[in-house]
Order: sequence, then C-alpha cells, then structure tokens
Amino acid sequence: MQRLASIDVGSNTIRLLIAEPEVSAPLRPIQIQRRITRLGENFLPDRILQPTAMDRSIAALEEFVEMMEQNGVSEYSAAATAVVREASNGSNFLNLVQRQTGLDVLLLSGSEEARLSLLGVASVISTKESAMVVFDIGGGSTELVWQGEGDSSEMESSSLPVGVVHLTETFLQGDPPGHEPCLQLREYVSSVLTELSFHNDFHDALWVGTAGTVTTLASMWYELAEYDPAKINGTVLEKTWLADLCARLAEMKLTERRKLTGLEPGREDIILAGGLVTLEIMDIFDFSRFTVSDAGLLEGLFLDLCRTLSS
Repeated sequence: MQRLASIDVGSNTIRLLIAEPEVSAPLRPIQIQRRITRLGENFLPDRILQPTAMDRSIAALEEFVEMMEQNGVSEYSAAATAVVREASNGSNFLNLVQRQTGLDVLLLSGSEEARLSLLGVASVISTKESAMVVFDIGGGSTELVWQGEGDSSEMESSSLPVGVVHLTETFLQGDPPGHEPCLQLREYVSSVLTELSFHNDFHDALWVGTAGTVTTLASMWYELAEYDPAKINGTVLEKTWLADLCARLAEMKLTERRKLTGLEPGREDIILAGGLVTLEIMDIFDFSRFTVSDAGLLEGLFLDLCRTLSS
C-alpha cells in the first residue's frame, strides 16, 4: 500500500507522520516522530530566526527525510507555521531547508493553519449536536477555530500573536518564575483575547484543545511514563485541576519540573506559559472543561494530502 507523510514545522517542535491511508479509517500510522528544536528561540524583538535554531531544525528535517526514504514514502506534505510566517528571514530559512534537505515546505497562512488543524481534530473527535471550537496553542501563535453544528461547512478562525516560546522568554525567566510574572503574562494574553471579534456565539460549543501544550497537560494529568495518543484523545481536563497545576509550576524550579511524570523533556520551561494561556482562554470564554485531541495540524496535513491525491 502507498505510504504518505506529513511534516509540521512548528515554532517549538517539528513533527513527522508516516502512514498508509485506509478506507475504513483516516490513516494507519507507521511512524510518528517529534523533535523539539525551538525554532522560535530568541525570535523577539527583531523577529529573526536565529542561526543555531535554524541549524537544529534543519538537522531534524534531514533526519526525517532519511526516515521517509527508509519507509518508502511516495508523497508528502510539509508546512511551516507562525514563527516562519512572521520572521523577516522566513523565506531564507525555507530556501535553506530546500537546499539542504530537498524538502519543499509550504508556508501556511493563519487561516489555512486553522482549517487544517480542524480537519485533524475532526478525524478523532466529532460532534453532531453542537458547534465546536478548537484552540491550538503553539510556540509562536495560538489559533482559534469555530465550526458550525453537525456537518455544517461554516468555519471562522483567528490567529493570535500568543505563543508559549515568546511568552516564556518575555515573562517567565525566573527559576522559579513566581506568581507575579504569571499574572503579567495572563494580563497580556487577556488584552489580546478581548480584542477578538467573532461573528458566532461560542455558548454551548464543545471546546477542544490540540497541539503540544494541551496534550502534555493531559499526559501530566494521567502521569504517563510513556506517551499514548490513543489514551490522550478524548481526555477531558478541568479548569480547577489546571489552575492548581499552574500554581504549583510557578513555584517549581526547572530541575523539579523535570521530575514530573508525563511532562515531555524539553517542555519543562514552556509548559507553565501554555497552561496559563489555556486558563485565560477558559476565563475569557467562560468554560470550565475542554476535550483534548492528540490529532491536529500534522494529521490535517496528511488528510488534506490524501484528498488531493484522490481527486
């Protein structure tokens, strides 16, 4: 059977999915890999991708190209998101990637990123009786996507300049960071969120979180020694639990956080910012729980590729 691949070049993590399309299911994973390369490191205030961050990311992509070749991948879809979109040298980075790895990486717009994330989420979590709002907290931006009830094709999205790498570097440099910087971070996020203008009402919608922040939070909730996507999909996290976790993280040194079961190595510095953004979204839009989806942009890229090849 034909093997396809998708690659998500994110501001914090680069991910690879190699799978075989199936009629009875969206896909059959052969290999899923992730590398935390921190492409968005020291991005602000100049909005420039740093040479060392680009080198780490290109090295990960070279590794992924080799895996694709070993697995007989015939077609792929690779895309970059917020930090490359906003970088003054973003096109230079993508040219470097093409020259050094042979990969053609598409630069997604915020609306296209939102559409593809929704496509991935909908492959594992569906709702027929209410609208759905997906939030995707990334290293460089946060996407909010509203989809109408049932099989409605209505969709509205917004890409916000709120990313956990940038927020951590700006507000949470203390070790431990303490509570006052956390409040400052939340005030900033609140100022961004309150400027949002959606035509549709989020009341009674199913809220779904995707991407590394919320999947890591779910892993920490379960205290998973080994990450399990099947267990993560559909997990419901409560605001009270998350608020308590963030309060504890604010008082923990990085060395202490690294001992927490379920916290992916490499995320110990940014997980607090991710939790705080999630809490602020929950406050602003007044919901007390959300469903977690392991599937998101990476799977959306794959499914979109399948649709293109079959049309």
